[in-house]
Amino acid sequence: MSVKRRLFISNMLMLVLPIILIFLTIISFVLIYTGVTGMREANSIKYVDVFFDLVDDVDELVEKLKYREKVQDIEADIDLFNSRQKKFGVSLSLYSGSRLVYPTTNEGIPTKELVSSDQNFILISESHAIYRVETGGEYSLVLVDPSFTIFIRDKYQKRLYLGWLMVVVLIIVVLVTNRALTKFVYRSIMDPINILVQGVHQIRDGNLKYRINYKKQDEFAGVCSDFNDMAQRLSTMVNERQKDETNRRELIAGISHDLRTPLTSINAYLEGIEKGVASTPEKQRKYFEIIKSKTSNLEHLINQLFSFSKLDIGEFPFHLERINVGDEIRRMMGVFSAEYESRGLDIHLENHIRQAIVQIDVVQFRNVIQNILENSLKYKVMERAKVRMICSEEEDNIQLKLVDNGPGVSEDDLEKMFDVFYRGDVSRGKSDLGSGLGLAISKKIIEGLGGNIYAEHEP
Repeated sequence: MSVKRRLFISNMLMLVLPIILIFLTIISFVLIYTGVTGMREANSIKYVDVFFDLVDDVDELVEKLKYREKVQDIEADIDLFNSRQKKFGVSLSLYSGSRLVYPTTNEGIPTKELVSSDQNFILISESHAIYRVETGGEYSLVLVDPSFTIFIRDKYQKRLYLGWLMVVVLIIVVLVTNRALTKFVYRSIMDPINILVQGVHQIRDGNLKYRINYKKQDEFAGVCSDFNDMAQRLSTMVNERQKDETNRRELIAGISHDLRTPLTSINAYLEGIEKGVASTPEKQRKYFEIIKSKTSNLEHLINQLFSFSKLDIGEFPFHLERINVGDEIRRMMGVFSAEYESRGLDIHLENHIRQAIVQIDVVQFRNVIQNILENSLKYKVMERAKVRMICSEEEDNIQLKLVDNGPGVSEDDLEKMFDVFYRGDVSRGKSDLGSGLGLAISKKIIEGLGGNIYAEHEP
């Protein structure tokens, strides 16, 4: 049940229940202060009106008695009346003064004072209803109902006590109802809030794997779902930040190493020239050529670092143009084949692309292919290295696959090949094999062009 529905039900009950209770209290007060709180027992006459119907019947007998010469003439009417009302305990008797005349077996309930009274009356007590009527002579008829139970509360203190008791009961019922309804709504709000607070504390304490399992379908279900999404994103951000921090430290270490090596060589050769180690013009020229080469390497490294930083922050300027990628690959690999053949690298092209028009930065695309070829050439283990380039179309994608006969890398190193400054075990300690930026730059270029690049073992 939603919180909105709970609030609606609670408000309606808080409005309706007091009205019902007030109505019941008013009825109870009316019954108490009018003195009527009960009626006849179940085996007696049910309604007050019935008693007064009997009174009317007695009045008819009185009229008959006025025209009878003898009392015996009305005894049959009295017997008939009593036989009809016997099951209710109602009796009709004929009196002469305070003396019972008929029926003689009826002891009667009224006291002599009541019977000998010279007035007609109806008397309702706590346990009886009595009707006495004069017949016009010395006789009187007395109707008695001993099971008529109308209770009269004539004590003011007792009525006042009951009134206050009803007020107290009403207040207690209202308070209990209010507490129950408040708890009904309170729990539906506080339980989810406590769950969210616990989740926040878990995240605050560093438990980024904590998730809220909330099964109810109410207003808090979306909040808990958003909390889990937030926790997942936060966990991803923290992991990426830790990874970036690790990469930053490795980047600084790699830059320091790759800058220190050529600078050390340059410094050593300059000291050699300064101290006269290069005593001949030929030796000095050789030292200067080495210094120039190391300086060129430094410049190339700095340019690569600049390109990588631009690619990493997404500010590298790509110059896109629409080309037939199949024709471009054929032209490009024709140039590379002639260039690398003399350096010990044989290139074999398998081009299965027919007519595929793509939008690409041609210069950067060539740089990616060249970086991969340079990588194969640097790490060759045979006299001549071989690279096979397989080009194919797959639905809306172009796949270029380059396979070489190099030493390969372990499964663990496959995922690191495109990390900045990564060098495999083969190249550790060999600074002349490159800086480890080529494949990292290649990955950034391909991803910037909307593609994907990865390494795998040839089956």
